[in-house]
Amino acid sequence: MTTRQLPDRLMSARTYTGSVRVALLDDHALVLKGLIAHLEKIPSILIVGSHGASQPFRAMLAAMPVDVALIDYSLAMDDIDGVALIKLLRASHPALRILVVSAHGSRLVIRSLLQAGAHGFVAKSQEPDEIIRAIDAVMTGREYLPPGIMSGLIDNPMAGLSPREWEVVRCVLEGLSVTQIANKFNRSLKTVSTQKTAAYRKLAIGADNELHMLRAYLLESDSEVLPK
Repeated sequence: MTTRQLPDRLMSARTYTGSVRVALLDDHALVLKGLIAHLEKIPSILIVGSHGASQPFRAMLAAMPVDVALIDYSLAMDDIDGVALIKLLRASHPALRILVVSAHGSRLVIRSLLQAGAHGFVAKSQEPDEIIRAIDAVMTGREYLPPGIMSGLIDNPMAGLSPREWEVVRCVLEGLSVTQIANKFNRSLKTVSTQKTAAYRKLAIGADNELHMLRAYLLESDSEVLPK
């Protein structure tokens, strides 16, 4: 089976010379192999390595020059990922361009990643060629986001929470259950459940684990626009 090379027209805006050195991090082997297979079709992209965990990935970055890191937003439960990983990479490798490739595409998630230092976000639901365009964008000093996302990132989505909804969110981040929150504020279970559901809907969050991955960003933003 032969591999068809894609034309470099997908990277026609580039102002840099030579190959783009790309490293990949994703804990799903099929996704990793699919990304590599597609990127290898581009003559000007050089895959320098790929890993399924952050520790060997960071060791690789320390050992060899890399221009662009393609990283998944969510890794294994015992691995550093999300905002924490991006901040770590930015501190250790300030010249590295970071592209997050993920199925977690809510505006809150994307906003938190950009604020942490990521240079772009590619949704796994997008066409494969968008990865190439995203790499070209960050290599030429531009930010890459899926079409239609930019307008939704102007305002902080947390500003839409009511004071009681934010109280519930803050308690969930502290590890309290719905029952404990109800007892704490002397509210009914139904009321707290309704407030939690409303907050999650406004934040485009589907589960507690998604909320906890955004813990640092949410608490940092508490002093900006969130109700007290």
